[in-house]
Amino acid sequence: MDSKDLRIGTWNANGIRDKIEEFSVYLKENKIDICFVSETHLTKHSHIKINGYNVHHTIHPDNQANGGSAIFIKNNLKYNEDLSIQLDKVQLTALIVSSTKQHFKVGAVYLPPRHNLKEEDYMLILKHMGDRFILGGDFNAKHSLWGSRLDNTKGRELKKAIDKIGCNVHSSGKPTYWPTDRNKIPDVLDFFITKKIASNFINIEDNYDLNSDHSSIIMTLSETVIKKPIKPTLSNKTTDWESFKIQLDQEVNLDIDLATNDQLDKAVANFTELIQQTVWSNTKTVTHKTPGFNYPMEVRNLVKNKRKLRRSWHVTRDPAMKTKLNSESQKIKRLIQQLKETSANSFLENLTADKSTNYSLWKTTKKLRRKITHVPPILKGDNEYAKTDQEKADTFATHLQNIFTPNEPTTDSNECPPQTENNWHKTIKKVTLKELKRELKYNINPKKSPGYDLITGLVLKKLPTKGLKMLLLLVNATFRLMYVPAQWKIAEMIMILKPGKKATEMKSYRPISLLPIMSKLFEKIFLKRLKPIIEGKNLLPNHQFGFRQRHSTIEQVHRLIDIIEKALEGEEVCSIIFLDVSQAFDKVWHEGLLYKLNKLLPVQFVNLLKSYITDRMFRVNHETGYSDLKDIRAGVPQGSVLGPILYLLFTSDLPQTPNVVTATFADDTANAATAKTDEESALLLQRSNDLVEIWTKKWRIKLNDQKAVHVNYTNKIISNPKRLTINGNIIPYENTAKYLGMNLDAKAKWVEHTKIKLTELQIRFSQLHWILGRKSRTSTYNKLLVYNQILKPIWMYGIQLWGCASRSHISKLQRFQNKVLRTIANAPWYIRNSDLHRDLGVPLVEDIIKQIATKHKNRLMQHENPEALKLLDNNQISRRLKRTKPFELVA
Repeated sequence: MDSKDLRIGTWNANGIRDKIEEFSVYLKENKIDICFVSETHLTKHSHIKINGYNVHHTIHPDNQANGGSAIFIKNNLKYNEDLSIQLDKVQLTALIVSSTKQHFKVGAVYLPPRHNLKEEDYMLILKHMGDRFILGGDFNAKHSLWGSRLDNTKGRELKKAIDKIGCNVHSSGKPTYWPTDRNKIPDVLDFFITKKIASNFINIEDNYDLNSDHSSIIMTLSETVIKKPIKPTLSNKTTDWESFKIQLDQEVNLDIDLATNDQLDKAVANFTELIQQTVWSNTKTVTHKTPGFNYPMEVRNLVKNKRKLRRSWHVTRDPAMKTKLNSESQKIKRLIQQLKETSANSFLENLTADKSTNYSLWKTTKKLRRKITHVPPILKGDNEYAKTDQEKADTFATHLQNIFTPNEPTTDSNECPPQTENNWHKTIKKVTLKELKRELKYNINPKKSPGYDLITGLVLKKLPTKGLKMLLLLVNATFRLMYVPAQWKIAEMIMILKPGKKATEMKSYRPISLLPIMSKLFEKIFLKRLKPIIEGKNLLPNHQFGFRQRHSTIEQVHRLIDIIEKALEGEEVCSIIFLDVSQAFDKVWHEGLLYKLNKLLPVQFVNLLKSYITDRMFRVNHETGYSDLKDIRAGVPQGSVLGPILYLLFTSDLPQTPNVVTATFADDTANAATAKTDEESALLLQRSNDLVEIWTKKWRIKLNDQKAVHVNYTNKIISNPKRLTINGNIIPYENTAKYLGMNLDAKAKWVEHTKIKLTELQIRFSQLHWILGRKSRTSTYNKLLVYNQILKPIWMYGIQLWGCASRSHISKLQRFQNKVLRTIANAPWYIRNSDLHRDLGVPLVEDIIKQIATKHKNRLMQHENPEALKLLDNNQISRRLKRTKPFELVA
């Protein structure tokens, strides 16, 4: 650590006297210069001594062993003691630290949780700290500004005071309070507040060395700008690609043997390492540009003059000189405020959505007010928390390793049948250099995140001719040997929290798999050889619309809507069960998949796919933590183009039941049956359920019974609906169900769907109001662009179907659009909505419905799937009800 750095810690000790030995070790091991301790539990008669440190503390006013604050400061630092605050609701210890270059006040504070402090209370504390300070401790206040998972009243009041005083808050976003009760959730209660200390010179780190229900955080205050660590990358803007090509051309050796699997593995490893080293040797190390505001010379000159006046006043203490100093300070403050406002307005005015400004509009819309991101801990299997990045990476890796195992066979299921001899031979076509270049040019995205090897699509696109030839040799050797290299089967997992899920639970996270780009290139080329076989043999059922070209979610939902509409017109009951497969892609049974592939594909393709899905490995990357490599024993590869196709082939024999319509989109499955009564339709569905249950047990597929939903679509009143079961469990009965992003209510009137969309729109609009609002200086063109690209798609999805909703529901969306357009144009009340739409070039909602419905009809007319073509047959539909049908929405 640089000797010029000042290390300041803050910790809630919950009683310091019994922990003084470990606290002493903590101070020395972490080279702490100053430490703020809250909840010391000291009294007037307490005496604390640590070698090399001076101690100043403030006790609770009742002199009982509770509350209190203290500052431990190295005795070689120059400081003076300042007035403390000793109240029932605030215990504050303050010192004034001085050095040749720095002069500021430091304070340790403890605010007991039982007191509801208001804005004025916090203002008193912050004003007491003076003009330049560092304040730390346990504030017992929560707000997202300092990384808490939620806001409470005290947090909101403290934030108001912070904003008024003009302070900054510093926290890592990771919890500092660790309740022993597992029903309570850890959160951020301890943090630093600073004033007139630049954030560029501050770094915050967590520390878990001390034994308490609170962990410590440490602030490093440097005299130089602290460089933030960046994730490792191969290339950046400084990479000399011409030099890279020349060097790689010189070092690539095409005269290699690729006759065995081991030779192919070695060649891939050597080529990967060669690319990495060549890119690194032609790339300069770049650190992030330091954020800040570059002031013009006018301001700098005023600051110089202000410093001269301050020095003169310090010498003379002349009141007239003090008046001049205050006047100059106010002048600088007003000028800086004006410059910042001008700069902010100029920034908003010059936003664009194109490459000229690096797509600044879209990057800006992602950035709301800068807050510290809450970083939750992860609850491990032993009921302890994973706190550090490394602990979290290891915890997630163990969790995923358990997931990537096949479901256990049930008592009445059979093992995989023995493989039959496959006499279908078909050589996998070799790849040409022309095909490889075309695939790299059109189907490899240079901006996609790389795998563990850090090689991006851009690096592959920059390969010289010899590099491309080496890549060609490797891909063709993979086809010839029917063996996928080991390095191409390593995935790097990034864990993403699912929306609305509990952040401390492992199962609340979705793994995002990052595969090597060379592996993705191989997959794309191989898929072009696999697809003609799948399509030529019609291996995928017509009811499967997932991951297939020219098939969409809207068409699949339309199939269900068509069945529901016919049932309503015929005074019948359409019963639909929506099934959910638990961890569908992650639990695919490899032996069962290979058995089915052997029956469906040529032997060469089967052998290559066997190598592709077996012996795969993964590691988890969580911030700075990396887990060890773990085995994958089940599932199809995530993040790949082959994975979804393999899942479709694995589930292609899903059993069908007479008079039951099946609609699948990957693992989202719906079975529908129509009859005169709900008992009859339920009986049909129960037969289907029984067949599905037998099939899932045979192939080790597990249905999530709790997420399955049963809905009766009818205008009849059904007081006691017939209940359905699967796996011996009753399927929950509901009046609405969400399928492929659309909410289908029992009357098919789209009431629930439009309600949910309006709520989502209101929330998103409030988040974007700072850039779309009347006072925003963003150009009208850019405001419209944000509306059309971010807000409009929210309600446009599926509009060719839910456009059949009543006019009252459509008008709600129209009113929302009217409000947004008025805000964008800053239009006065007397401007007509029709004039706004005309001048801004935005069509009415009803016009959009007609346009999208017409496109949908034209798409169906050219569809290759007979199930989709049936949607155009409207000749036999009776018209008993006054309901709008999707085909009647066309212009």
